[in-house]
Amino acid sequence: MVKLKQNKTNDFFKNQFSIFFLIFIICISFFSCSQNKYYDAQLKGNTMGTYYVIDLLHVPKKIKIKKIEKVVLDTLVKVNKILSNWDKNSEISTINQLNITTPIKISDELNEVFKTANKINTKSNGFFDITLDPIIELWGFGYKKQIQKVPTELQIKNTLSLVGQRSLINLDYKNNELRKINKNVKINLSSIGKGFGIDLIGKKLDELGIRNYLINIGGDILTKGYNKKEENWVIGIENPNLNEKLIKEIVNISNKGLATSGDYKNFFSKSGVRYSHIINPNTGKPITHKTKSVTVIHESSMKADGWATALLALGRVDGLKLAKRENIAVLFIDKIDGKLKKFKSNKFLNLNKID
Repeated sequence: MVKLKQNKTNDFFKNQFSIFFLIFIICISFFSCSQNKYYDAQLKGNTMGTYYVIDLLHVPKKIKIKKIEKVVLDTLVKVNKILSNWDKNSEISTINQLNITTPIKISDELNEVFKTANKINTKSNGFFDITLDPIIELWGFGYKKQIQKVPTELQIKNTLSLVGQRSLINLDYKNNELRKINKNVKINLSSIGKGFGIDLIGKKLDELGIRNYLINIGGDILTKGYNKKEENWVIGIENPNLNEKLIKEIVNISNKGLATSGDYKNFFSKSGVRYSHIINPNTGKPITHKTKSVTVIHESSMKADGWATALLALGRVDGLKLAKRENIAVLFIDKIDGKLKKFKSNKFLNLNKID
């Protein structure tokens, strides 16, 4: 009897093991099939005078990489044809060449950019201004091949008469029309164009059904979904002192845009004085405050891009007050007594709590 009971016990465990093994094999097979339905990829190239890198994760195999590449390239071409001041045939260049004060029809995309630009201009009290083009060119920082030089006070004063988007540009958003109050007004969208391009690529990837990606154009970023560890994307913020370690701050974000604006790369020196490419729209002169870089995290790259420029022009003292008022996640890096110091808005400090 004991022997019979032992055999039944062995049979029971053998059956249980067989069932467990079968379930294990089915799970492995299902996991393998599931894994084979997706792939990761990275796209690289050059655009807008800089580089782009796009990381794509967990892409359904039915979405072919060639199709994604085509969508990205077509979108970049479209953005440049609308916003590029370097392309003489772009929409914005055509508008700049029209010395008229009658209404000019604009595309839906340009209309959207102008809406955002005007909101940032108003909220920043004019420290973000897309009509700065003549002053930028005067100092030699623009898209025309000019020698960087210090202009005279009279030249600055005369050129400032063409600066001021609130008073010099009239926009009819409903009818997609722009009207110059002064026919000689010139518009420069380099402070917001990269961000708009990134957002547009993001929309195209969303439409394709891609849920996890990071788009980086020249350091301006848009994140969606998760990274390879199925966590928020880890972004390093560059150190304004390029002689020190590369990263000054690390943030973990998802479904957010990030942009950094700094005065530490594009500048020139004359007679021992350093002149930044970031211009104060009120004075027509490069900024002189202690802020070296500004990083903004926003729901879109275009807004992050525009706000980073506005807050850098303002500087940390007034910029932090504005960031608090507008509830903006921003990191200021100032140079004080020869050392770099970080200042964060409340929303930046609570990034993990951002919805």
